Amino acid sequence: MPENNFPPIRSTLASDPDYLDLVQEFVSEMPAKQAAIKVFVAKGDLPQLQRAIHQLRGACGGYGFQCLTTAAASIEESIKAGSSLPAIEARLNEFIADLSRITADPE
Repeated sequence: MPENNFPPIRSTLASDPDYLDLVQEFVSEMPAKQAAIKVFVAKGDLPQLQRAIHQLRGACGGYGFQCLTTAAASIEESIKAGSSLPAIEARLNEFIADLSRITADPE
């Protein structure tokens, strides 16, 4: 069941047999990526957090999760602009929750 009873976020590539294995692998890596983000937040390590968000920004788009690319871009730009961790924490928590909802299932 998706977190907070929100619907799953589906990849636009999940129904393409040429990409399905790649999308499944990407989705399977999300718990580790979420954990890493949480560690960077707990440490207050904004440079590492920015790097992780930047990587996800590109990867999410590449694997068919464009809506997450937009969210990651917003967080990354806020960090680059010098926003404090508390200033971006609500958007970051929402982004982490959204990462929990991604799926490789086409339907």
